Amino acid sequence: MRAIVKRRPGPGVELADVRVPEAGPGEALLQVVVSGICGTDLHIVDWNPWAAGRVRLPRVLGHEMAGRVAALGAGVTGLREGDLVGVESHLVDLTCPQCRRGLFHVCAKTRILGVDTDGTLAEWVAVPARNCRPAPAGLAPELVAFQEPMGNAVHAALQGPLRDRVVLVTGCGPIGCAAVGVARAEGAGRVVAVDRAPHRLEMARQMGADAAVDAGVAGDLPARMREACGGAADVVLEMAGHPALVAAALAALAPGGWISLLGLGDGPVALDLNALVVMRQITLYGVTGRRQFETWDRTAGYLASGAVDPGPILTHRFLLDEHPQAFEVARSGRGGKVLIYPAEGAIP
Repeated sequence: MRAIVKRRPGPGVELADVRVPEAGPGEALLQVVVSGICGTDLHIVDWNPWAAGRVRLPRVLGHEMAGRVAALGAGVTGLREGDLVGVESHLVDLTCPQCRRGLFHVCAKTRILGVDTDGTLAEWVAVPARNCRPAPAGLAPELVAFQEPMGNAVHAALQGPLRDRVVLVTGCGPIGCAAVGVARAEGAGRVVAVDRAPHRLEMARQMGADAAVDAGVAGDLPARMREACGGAADVVLEMAGHPALVAAALAALAPGGWISLLGLGDGPVALDLNALVVMRQITLYGVTGRRQFETWDRTAGYLASGAVDPGPILTHRFLLDEHPQAFEVARSGRGGKVLIYPAEGAIP
């Protein structure tokens, strides 16, 4: 099969012919319909320090996908050949203390598709059957694949109540814009988007943001956030991880408010906890991944009902052999979610 493979250290990847995997015991072999590019894939392509310290080569990239069940390994139940499925990208051991308490999303031995095992930017992939989530009837493959990144937004947004609240979303990439849609679907009173890229702010508006704040404009960013909020934010959904943006968002948050911290920056974030958190009784939620599988059910519900329409986020589509252009668009930040299709004629 054809797959996007990282074979050696240093920048770059290649489209290569590799062996089609087999479905082992407890696994499903999936024919990939569509796969998304994530920032993690870009880190591996660029071979940044995180990738160099984590990824063992060679490795097939990718972890956001929709696929059809082609074969089932021994002992698999609940799936049928031909089923269209999304895939939970975090592979857990099921035996650690966190897993035994049902906290699979913080499994101490988590492996990630496309990072620790071969991933989804290929024609076929084998995954644990428990990680396959049958798609709601009629849901387009692109939306089935988007459940994985959107699930991060759902997990972050539902840490507390949003109805009638003023919600500030900082960082408006695909996950941040999905969070705007979730906040709107949950009945937020006002949603304010913050980013430095004009096209991302426009994408956030299309997802339902009432106001947008350009973080790249000089001046008092917390004051501009509060002005856009009409006072102060009740909730912050932080999707960027940039130290200055995190501090500004906390300063714009009302006393007694809460913040979900999902964004991952390139280094540590220094905060004045006394002034920004403790004395104002701010609740911090560190958020990773998706709750397995409560978050998937909530995400599927938003998409199947049309309560959240991520159409404005799904901006670019390429074939496997067009991967250099696909990665260039994803790296440039000019669009939203970039999708890759293995088969000719598969792009809708």
